[in-house]
This record gives sequence, structure tokens and C-alpha cells, in this order.
Amino acid sequence: MNVTAGERIAASIVSFLAAAMAAAYAMDRIGLTIAPFVVLAVAVTAAAATFNALHPIGPSERGEEFAFATIVAALVAYLQWLARPALLPIGGGPDLTHHLMLVDYIERHWRLVHDPALGAVMGEMADYTPGLHLLAALAGAWTRTGGLHTIYSIVALSVALKAGFIFAIAMRVLPDDLSYARGAPPPLARMPFAVAAVLMLFAPREYFLRSFTEHSFLAQVVAELFAVAMWWALVVWDERPSIAATVMFAIAGVGAFLTWPVWIGPLLLALGAMVGLRTDMSARDRLTAMIAGGGPIALVASVHAIGRLRAVGIAGTTGYVVWPSVEVFGGWFLVLASAGVVVAATDRRTRSIVWLVAAIALQAAALFVVATRSGADRPYLALKMAYLVIYPLAVAGALTLATVARALRTRLASAVVVALAVVVAHGTINEPRPKRVVSEPMSLAGQWARANLPPACVDYLVRDDDSAYWLHLAVLGNARQTDRTRDPATFDPKQALIRWIQPAGLPFAITDDFDALPKDIRTSVDVVQRFGPAGVIKRRGSSTCMEDHRRAR
Repeated sequence: MNVTAGERIAASIVSFLAAAMAAAYAMDRIGLTIAPFVVLAVAVTAAAATFNALHPIGPSERGEEFAFATIVAALVAYLQWLARPALLPIGGGPDLTHHLMLVDYIERHWRLVHDPALGAVMGEMADYTPGLHLLAALAGAWTRTGGLHTIYSIVALSVALKAGFIFAIAMRVLPDDLSYARGAPPPLARMPFAVAAVLMLFAPREYFLRSFTEHSFLAQVVAELFAVAMWWALVVWDERPSIAATVMFAIAGVGAFLTWPVWIGPLLLALGAMVGLRTDMSARDRLTAMIAGGGPIALVASVHAIGRLRAVGIAGTTGYVVWPSVEVFGGWFLVLASAGVVVAATDRRTRSIVWLVAAIALQAAALFVVATRSGADRPYLALKMAYLVIYPLAVAGALTLATVARALRTRLASAVVVALAVVVAHGTINEPRPKRVVSEPMSLAGQWARANLPPACVDYLVRDDDSAYWLHLAVLGNARQTDRTRDPATFDPKQALIRWIQPAGLPFAITDDFDALPKDIRTSVDVVQRFGPAGVIKRRGSSTCMEDHRRAR
């Protein structure tokens, strides 16, 4: 299995991440307490084995390696810049809090959730595939910073590597005979269009960026890295079938399942189509490839399903997801991508694009039927498939550009990339700055309150309801299935201010900015602890609190 240096490093990182979550998950399943540094040793070994198993192509690919490294580094830098200076999660919504709840639980117990009674505390997170949450807790232990401080960096790295894999896939499937570049090595001729594939990911920003900068679909976003790595392994296998490629598919597949298993279906369908239709291989070899690629994934899925079959019901649920539209994707993106899918169908080298798009569409249709029959007014998981389809569509769009360039014998490839970069930069610069609902001062105040006060007796004088929700559940550890948690007024900033102007409310509160509180409140409370602008305050006079002991401690 010959790869470039960029692919070799990226595949090794994918193996590291997948092995870390698989080792931690296995330790928990056999009844052991998760040991972060034992897991680290296993993950490093897996990464080293992957690195040694992949063979570098050679010095002729150095331009490609530089482009790969530049893409990954530039995206990491941009995403870290978005989260500066604290590098804590950005975006909002309840999903952020729910993910951080599971990270907190793992860090406190170094076990996953097994007690059925904790369903009232954790909600659906009790049965959630815990890959990302294990990684965040493990990385927090390795760096001695905590999962809250590592989870965003993991997401940022996954997005950057995902873009690198898209570049690598495009370099492998785009045509070699680009007429405009006769005399130039094929990699150099393909490179501008492979870069264009990465740039086109920014056209449907709702699906590529806002999924985590706004909506906090963190596990889904990290799982996309593993799904794209699975596709890359299929493309490598299609060029030259090998056990190493199918094993890489399986490693990435295990990572995808443990992180967010919804992406597994289309990639397994693509594996079946691409392997099953290889007429130049014996039936035995094709069966071996399918077992090597799909067997480990099926094994992990079977182990996880034990006692959790009720979680399958999520396929019929509703939830907030943006409906796909021309405006959301971008009209020019859809035109280029659609033409590219048609072109891809004419060449075996590019047919993985067609198989993957078709498999995603098939799973979306199946999920849509299940959801509508269950009465869901918004078929949540069916709509989520739009987040995955942008990756083969971006490569298809690059294929369209390369095909046009070859037909017209044009030398304007670099100009096309520059024009795309300008369009992407304009749209990205004009993106609203992600709101921040998580901060270090609030976290410190919440941790102090959890250690020193009855968490159910703490109110929230913060500017954002998502911040209050995060403090209530993920930081203080209150249960989700309580009357107070279900009451929207608990987290409403205006209602909280009214409660603290009136007498006889909860005795304590966390504020994100004490100096910004109304004077009537500032002058009628005592500051118990201060953490920069944030703090814990206590009501003067009478107060009431019915402490709820059903919380994760």
C-alpha cells in the first residue's frame, strides 16, 4: 500500500485516535477502570504499526506532500483562531452540554454509564457511542488540562485532517492526462484541482463549519473524519487491492462507529459495491476483502448493541436540522458537483464517488421512511446525511473542473483555484463570529460551587441560556429528568434576573460577569468566590431550596 508522506501521517493519526477509543472502550466493557496512560501506549503502538505498514511513494511526490501539510496546518490554525484565546468549544445549543456531560462523567469515574438509574441524569447520553468523549477525557488526562480544554482541539484536528484526506482522494481519482499540463508530472497537473476540492467544502458552510461552530454536532463532525478516511482507504484499495487498505478501512470504521455510527452504512455499502464488482478478482479474494474491511466494524457494533437496542429508536425521532436547499449548498457548488457525478460514472477510477453518493442517498431515503412512519415532522437522521454527502460532491466538483480544463486545453487551472479561494474567503470572512457559551471563569465558578454547595440550590445569572444549561448539567451535575431542568424559565436570563430581584429565591447563583449585573442585585448579595469577571454569589435574607439528589456525582 503505497502512500504519500501526508497520507501516511494522517492515516497514522486516524489509527491513533481509533485505537485509543477502542482500547478505552474495551477496558470498560470487560469491567476494568480506564487507565489513560495504558490506553496511550496502545494508541501509540497502533499508530507506529500503521506508519510502518504504509510505504512512501517517493521523492517525486514532495509537492503533493507540501500541499497536504499546508491544507491541514492552515485549517488547524484558522479553527484555533476562531476559538482564541481559551480554545474552549464554540457554538451553542443543548448538544454541547450533553456532550460535555458525558466527558465529565468519564473523567469522574473512568467508566462509561452502566447504571440504568443514571438514565434520568444523563438522558440519551447514557447509551451514546462514547468515542469522542473518551478521546476528550483521555487527552485531558494526558495533558493534565481536562476534557473541557481538549475537546475543541480534537474537533479542529479532525476537520483539518478530513480536508487533507479530501485533497488526497482528489489527487488519486482526478485524471492523469490533463492536456493543458503536458510536460508536467501528473501530480503537479492534478494538484490545483485537488486543492479546489478542498476549497469547495467551504461552499456549504452550514454543513462543513457551522455543524460545530454553531450547532455543536461534535461527535458527528469527528466521525466524518473516520468516514472520509474509510473512503480514502477504499480509493487506495481500488487502485491496487491489498489487505493493508482493507485493514485501514476497518480501523477507520471502528473509529466511526464508536464516535457516531450513522456514517457507517454508506461506507459499508460502497465497500460492498466496489469489492463485489471487481471482476478481475476471484470470489475468494473479494470475500476476504469484505471480511477484512467490514468484520471488525460488525464485531464492535455487536458488542455495543448488547443491552442498547432501544437506542435504535433514534432513527424515528425528530430534531433540529437545516433542510437542504440550493441556497444552503450553493448553486454553483451543486452544478459542478452534479456534473462531476455524471462524469465519474464513466470511469472505474472515479466510480467510488458515484457509489458513495448513491449509498448516502439510499440510507437517507431509508431513514426518511422510518422517521415519517414514526410521525416525525422533521426526519432528523435523514437530513443529517447532507453533512456527509458534501465530501464526495466536493471531489466531484473538482472532477468537473479538471474535465473542462482537459477538454479546453486551458492553462488557467491556477486562476480557477485563486477565483475559488476568493469566493471562499469572502463567504468565510463574512461568517458571523461564533457565540461563546462556555468560558474558563464560569467553569471555575461552577466547579467551586459543585464542590462546596448543593448544586440544586444554585441559580444562573448569565447572559445566555445555553451557558446556564451547561452550568446546570455539565458543570454542576444536576439531573436532566427533573422539573427544574425541564422548566425553560430555569435557564432564561431575564427570568433569572427577576428571581434575584424578588425575595425568597434560591440562595446561590453563578454569574458570568458580576460587574454587569443590575445595581439592585449587586448591592443585595454577598460575593462568595470570584473568578475573574465570574463569581458565585449568595442571597441576603431568606431563601428557599428543595435539593434534588438525583444528580451525577
